[in-house]
Amino acid sequence: MLGKIEKIIDNKIYVKLTIDINSVQSLLNLYVLLQDNNSAYVGEIINIEDGIALISLVGEYKNNSLIYGFIKKPAFNAKIDLISPNYISSLVCSSSETNSVILGLSPFYDNVNIRADLNALFGSHLAIFGSTGSGKSCGFAKLLQNLLAKQNLSEKMNIIIFDAYGEYYNAFNYLNNTQKYAFKAYSTSARFGEETLSIPPWLLEVEDFALLLEVKHRSQLTIIEKALRNVNLFKRPEEEVLKYKNSIIANAILDILLSGRPASQIRDQIFSALSKFNTRDLNLESTISQPGYNRTFRQCLIIDDNNKINAIELITEFLQSFLTDEVCSTLPDGSFAYTLEDFSDGLEFALIDEGIWKSEKIFDDANILRVRLNSLLNSDNRTFFEYPVYISKKGYIEKLLTTLQGKKAQIVNFSIDSLDERFAKIIVKMYSKLFFSYAKSLESRGSMPFNIFLEEAHRYVQNDNDNETIGYNIFERIAKEGRKYGVLLGLISQRPCELSETCLSQCNNLLLFKLTHPSDLDYVLKVVPNITHEIIERIKTVKPGYCIAFGNAINIPTLVKFEMPNPTPNSDNCKISNIWFE
Repeated sequence: MLGKIEKIIDNKIYVKLTIDINSVQSLLNLYVLLQDNNSAYVGEIINIEDGIALISLVGEYKNNSLIYGFIKKPAFNAKIDLISPNYISSLVCSSSETNSVILGLSPFYDNVNIRADLNALFGSHLAIFGSTGSGKSCGFAKLLQNLLAKQNLSEKMNIIIFDAYGEYYNAFNYLNNTQKYAFKAYSTSARFGEETLSIPPWLLEVEDFALLLEVKHRSQLTIIEKALRNVNLFKRPEEEVLKYKNSIIANAILDILLSGRPASQIRDQIFSALSKFNTRDLNLESTISQPGYNRTFRQCLIIDDNNKINAIELITEFLQSFLTDEVCSTLPDGSFAYTLEDFSDGLEFALIDEGIWKSEKIFDDANILRVRLNSLLNSDNRTFFEYPVYISKKGYIEKLLTTLQGKKAQIVNFSIDSLDERFAKIIVKMYSKLFFSYAKSLESRGSMPFNIFLEEAHRYVQNDNDNETIGYNIFERIAKEGRKYGVLLGLISQRPCELSETCLSQCNNLLLFKLTHPSDLDYVLKVVPNITHEIIERIKTVKPGYCIAFGNAINIPTLVKFEMPNPTPNSDNCKISNIWFE
C-alpha cells in the first residue's frame, strides 16, 4: 500500500506516502488502483512533494475494465496500490489483440505495448496533431504498418491518403512485394512513376463544378445547372435536340432585340451570338420570308437612315416560331462520357439562355465562370480531367483501388505535391465527395468503408464559405454523417487552429504530438471534448516520436512512444551539413 488519503479536491487526491520513495523506482506517471468497500478507481501520480503524492483521478474500474470519468470518489480509507505492468496494456485497451492495433510502447512500464480498439480508432474520425519535426508523419506511418502486420485483414480495407508532399510512397510501396497486400500510388506529376491522377468529368456534379470555377454567389449555381442540362442535351443526336437549341437561341436573340439598347449595339450582339451559336435552321443566313421576296437574317439586321432596324417585327415573328415550352430539365447522371470542352459549350449556351445581355450583374457573374473555365482549359490542370474512355462511378472507384497488376490495394496514396494550394484543395474535396457519395449509394450501408487521411489537413479542412455558396462543406458533412456510411476522416496537421471547428469537434480520437503554439493549444482545448489542462501542458514538452493518445479507442489518456516505421516516410529535414560541407 502506497499510503493514506489526506484530502480530495475536485479530481485531485493527496496521499501521504508510507513507503520510502528513495528505495523504489520513480513513481511519477505510474497508475494506481484505489479500492474502498464499494468501488475501485484508477488514478495517475502526477507529482510528489514533501512525501505527498498528487494523484489525478482518471476513472472507475469495473468488471476488470476502466471506465473513463467518474461520478463518485474514493473513500478516505481506500487502499492504494501501484498497478502491475502486466495489467497496463489491458487497462489502456480492454479489447482483444484481434480487435486492437498496437499504437506504440509505454515509456513508463518497460516498453509495454499500448494498444487501441480497432473499431473505435478506425471507425471514428481521428486527428493527429504535432508541430514540424514532432514525429507525426512517422507515427502515422508506423500505425498503418502495425495495422498491416495483422494477419487477418481482408481486401475490404480502404485507406485513402492525400499526401501533400509525396512522403508516404516510400513508407508503403513495399506492400507490392508481399503476396496479400498492395499499394496504389497516384501522382499529379511523374515524380515517382505512378499513375497520373485523372478524374472523369462526367462523374462530377453541380457542386464539383462550382468548386472548380470558384463560385462566389448562389446565382452562379443556376448557370452551372443549365450548362450541365445543356451537356445532357447536346450529347444526344442532333435531330433529338434541334428544337431545344433553336428555342434557347431564339429566346436569347429576342431578349437582345427587346433590350432597348441602341440599334448598332443590338445588331452587334446578335451577330456575335449567331456567329458562335447557330443551328441549320437558325443562323445569320437563315431565310426570312415575307410577301413578295425573301431576305436572310443578316440582311434583316440592316440599320436604316433613322438609326433603326426596320425589320424588327419580321425578325421577332421569325424567332417566335422557334419558341417551345418544352425544356431539358435532366442533369447528366454519369451514364455517358463528356469532356470539359462539352461543358464549356453547355456553359456558353447557358449564358445565352440566362440572358446575359439583360443586366450588367448577370453578365459579370456569368462572365467570371466563362473566364475561369477558359483559364482551366488553357492550363496544365486540364489534364487531370482528361479521361480516355467511358467508365461508371462504380468502375472508377474499383479502378482507383486496383493496381496495374490487378491486385486490390489496401492503401491508395494521392501525391498532390505539384499542385498549388488552391487547386489541391479542390481536388481533395472532389475525391472526398466522390468516395462519400459512392458509400452512400451502396445498398448495404457501411459495407465498404473508406478511411480518408489528409496530410496537412489545415490546407483543405477550413471554415470555407461552401455553406453559403453550394449549401454544405463536404468535410463537415463527412464529419457529421460519414460514420454511419463508413467514411471516416483522419486529420493530420501542424496547425489545428486553422481547421474547421465542426470537423475537429467530431474527432473522437486524438494523437497529440508536441504542440507549442498558444493559438493551437487554446483551440484544441476549446473544441475537443474531454481534453484537460493537464493534457495540454504535457503536449508542450513531449519528445519527438512521443504523443498523448486519448479518445474512444483507449480507456485512459496515455503517453505513447512510437517506434520508427520501416521503411520510413520521406519526411526528413534537409541535411544542411551534408550539403554545405564536402
